[in-house]
Amino acid sequence: MMAAVTTTPVSSRPPTLVKTEVRPDGVAILTLDDPSETHNTITPALGGELTAAMDQLEADARVKAIVIRGKKDSFLVGANIDFVRAIRFARDAEEASREASKRFARLGQGPKPVVAYVHGPALGGGFELSLACTATVASDDPKTVLGLPEVKLGLIPAANGLLRIAERAGLRVAMDLGLTGKNLRPKKAKKLGLIDEIVPAPVGLDAACAYALRLAEKPTKKKKRAVPVDRLLLEKNPFGRMYLFRRARAETLAKTRGHYPAAERILDELERFSKKGFAAAADYEAHAFGELVVSETAHRLIDLFFAQTATKKDSGLEPNEKAQPQPIERVAILGAGLMGAGIATVSIEAGIDVRMKDRDDGAVGRGLLYVKDKVDAKVRRGSRTPLEAAKVFSRLSGTTDYSGMRRADVVIEAVFEDLELKHAVLRDIEKLVSETCVIGSNTSSIPIARIAEAAAHPERVLGMHYFSPVHKMPLLEVVRTSTTDPRAIATAVALGKRQGKTVIVVRDGAGFYTTRILAPYLNEAGHLLAEGVPVDVVDRALVEWGFPVGPFHLLDEVGLDVAAHVGGVTQAAFGERMKPPSVFAKLHADDRKGRKNGRGFYLYNRGKKAEKRVDDTVYTTLGVPLGSRNARMTYDEIGLRCGLVMVNEALRCFEEKILRSARDGDIGAIFGMGFPPFRGGPFRYVDVLGAPEVLRRMRSLEQRHGARFEPAPILVDMARTGKRFYG
Repeated sequence: MMAAVTTTPVSSRPPTLVKTEVRPDGVAILTLDDPSETHNTITPALGGELTAAMDQLEADARVKAIVIRGKKDSFLVGANIDFVRAIRFARDAEEASREASKRFARLGQGPKPVVAYVHGPALGGGFELSLACTATVASDDPKTVLGLPEVKLGLIPAANGLLRIAERAGLRVAMDLGLTGKNLRPKKAKKLGLIDEIVPAPVGLDAACAYALRLAEKPTKKKKRAVPVDRLLLEKNPFGRMYLFRRARAETLAKTRGHYPAAERILDELERFSKKGFAAAADYEAHAFGELVVSETAHRLIDLFFAQTATKKDSGLEPNEKAQPQPIERVAILGAGLMGAGIATVSIEAGIDVRMKDRDDGAVGRGLLYVKDKVDAKVRRGSRTPLEAAKVFSRLSGTTDYSGMRRADVVIEAVFEDLELKHAVLRDIEKLVSETCVIGSNTSSIPIARIAEAAAHPERVLGMHYFSPVHKMPLLEVVRTSTTDPRAIATAVALGKRQGKTVIVVRDGAGFYTTRILAPYLNEAGHLLAEGVPVDVVDRALVEWGFPVGPFHLLDEVGLDVAAHVGGVTQAAFGERMKPPSVFAKLHADDRKGRKNGRGFYLYNRGKKAEKRVDDTVYTTLGVPLGSRNARMTYDEIGLRCGLVMVNEALRCFEEKILRSARDGDIGAIFGMGFPPFRGGPFRYVDVLGAPEVLRRMRSLEQRHGARFEPAPILVDMARTGKRFYG
């Protein structure tokens, strides 16, 4: 371990955001630290102080080299989103990009080496700053990640980081990081040549200073990395680049459907770099960034970012409720099927001990294998070692009885959607667990109050509605009844956040919020099919409208048997407005369950993966002759019918106080149901389009298709009064 060294301040008046110190060995430590924020972000103020500090250190004869560091556990997480959101004109955003690029460029071009010491997240502009330095040293701490997530906000990196990645690691790596916004661990970043050294976190700063001093005392040019053959073939000749960009554009368009222009601008920038060089591409970058900052898509995605950030701070309680979550060390899960095993996966990944029960050894074994596969997936991707995976998996145990349940802090039942079964399980649980144990039901439609009727203590019973596949879907919908104890709610919310979920709390009712707004959406797809619109046309139309998959593809995944059960629950609660179309009953009677039994709307091979072709026997079963199918309906009309009926039901949920806020409604629809993020969610959609226009469209659909399109009363009132959901 390196010996500690003393430092002396450069100035007796420390700057607000940037502190500088010079060690006796001539290495200056420049610390970025905004005391008002948990994470450093790039603002004009920080940029100005960084430049001033660099001027001072470059002129100081004592200074041989400079190390830039961040806060104790965070380097720099990019541009300040409040600052970006406040920009009103494209030219102002463009100028901000050019200024940041200029400030960063000097870091690697000055007379003294500048080393970035990255400990904790270095995202967006933080990653770009490190790339601009002479070298980067990163800690081996699990918190240390690097990435360019701007595309998730409808933006592109604005300080030439994308171009520096392309210079060092190639066009394909730059495309991958820019288009996905995914994070890199230091080991992978070093392999790609995007950082120079990985050091133990306890001595990380000293190691970075030693590295900087070596660069100052013995300047050497970085060794050129050998260019792989495939990169030579694809990126170093015009024909290879033409093929590369043509394929990338096709794949990107297939994913974005043209709704996310930032992805296209990233490809434009990298193609310009490949043809005209760094300067020309940097000029394009600033101009494109300016246009994107003021775009509608960026506004909606930034709104979504702030909404998601707000939910992280939300306890889930009402303002007049005061309760603290109880500590969670052990979770018991009843049911080792897809949902139970998925919940177990995210729980052990969160460091929680889990006991998973099912009816027999075979079911438990299948659940354990499922969890192990998901834990080992990170080993296969290189983001964890086999030893680390083994440690995570060791937190899980399986059983066919109730042994090991007594010490559980939370029990989650994930058995089949059958009220009598859930009642029986609940009675068994209550005989075993402690008085403080919270009991959650992973039901998607049965009212929690009905389930809690079997409980001796209904106040500790609530809904914990996860979405499949649990390890990928980000939402947890916590459902409270009129008797649920606030402590139970706070505990369930805390557990969900620890599992990495975005959590909303809704009031009890048939279908709660997410399933309730999904039901009319799927029903409307069925009505379209009954009218003769082909399965694949409906699915393509809704994907074009912005959903990740079409409704019939989704039904195949969920299971037509499950959909039939949920449809019965929602119709019983809401009457004719929620009555499923007859096509679903006919298909269910034909034993079509979707992917699970290989018989659904689409053809399935032996591996149970859907082919691209529709199973044409669907039309035979429904009595719809192939030649009579109506393919003339436009994608826009199909999208509006299914989209607006979902929006309208969301408004009803808000009016009935199922939802606590419009924010929760937008979060739930996007992260649970796949509502198009670029539209901002049902409530943002109404605000942006305008309540009068939404009402006009709903009235038109009501005249043509009947009462299922009757506008929610709150929509009528908002159209009359000019009210909005957001200020």
